Amino acid sequence: MKLPEEQQKAYEHYQDDLHYQASMFESSFGDGYREGEAEGEARGEAKANKKMVLNMAKKDYPIKTIAEVTGLTEVEIERILK
Repeated sequence: MKLPEEQQKAYEHYQDDLHYQASMFESSFGDGYREGEAEGEARGEAKANKKMVLNMAKKDYPIKTIAEVTGLTEVEIERILK
């Protein structure tokens, strides 16, 4: 780097600060963020399954067929249909 020594030190300090901030975020929020992301994916999958069950039921598919397509149990499907 062809910066004056003072600016090099300021830039290095800036980089160190960014690393510190990233480290603090990861230690404080990292696990919770990943847990929230997994929970969101599970909710999205459940919502998609429910929509699929309802659409298939409207077209008079048997519960057994719905279970095979969605991977849900017949009990779970009946719960959705109520």
